[in-house]
Amino acid sequence: MGEGATLKAESDEALFDRMADTLYVAVISDILDGLGYRDQVMEAGVVPVQPDRRPLVGRAATMLVVPQVEVVEQPYTAQIAAIDAIAAGDVVVIGAGGAPGVAVWGELFSNAAWARGARGTVTDGFHRDTRMLLDLGFPVFSRGARPVDISGRGTVVAAGRPVEVAGVTVRAGDIVFAEIDGIIVVPSEVAAETVERAFAKVATEDDARAELRKGALLGEVWAKYRVL
Repeated sequence: MGEGATLKAESDEALFDRMADTLYVAVISDILDGLGYRDQVMEAGVVPVQPDRRPLVGRAATMLVVPQVEVVEQPYTAQIAAIDAIAAGDVVVIGAGGAPGVAVWGELFSNAAWARGARGTVTDGFHRDTRMLLDLGFPVFSRGARPVDISGRGTVVAAGRPVEVAGVTVRAGDIVFAEIDGIIVVPSEVAAETVERAFAKVATEDDARAELRKGALLGEVWAKYRVL
């Protein structure tokens, strides 16, 4: 059975776990470069809250936060609905570029998302409740910690729609791969091909690494395997 058939037979969550165990963001970036998708890596500055070396991998469930200057009676209605709609295998992706300095994610949202089967959250906004997030172990990537509540400062105006997050357009269903070296978004239309090629490249790199450790010259290894 070929790799493509294996991917089709594998459940999403099993595939995401295998990607987290085997792949890394740089190899996915290289594959997307080769497919002509050269702008899929988020800007630097969106970093993991937890010092966990395991990547966060899952399907994007998007939200868009915009500035709000009025304190309303029900400030969380749209965000609550979006979180309640999360499915197993999702990564919550929140575009908050227009609402700087607002904490768009926290510990109670994380508990709710975790219970729905979400794998983590990525936002170009801020988070809060860091100590509780660390205790929970729910992966969160953000620009940093801010205690400032979203109420009266920002509001969710869309969910499940394309959003821009740290310079990358993310659509619901795209694959998010986030780790300490950066965050990449794999468009859904090339996800299967990208993942297949990434697994193949990692296997080739393993062979190249073994020869380098035995003393082979880098030029020789490059000529043989064409990976660096």
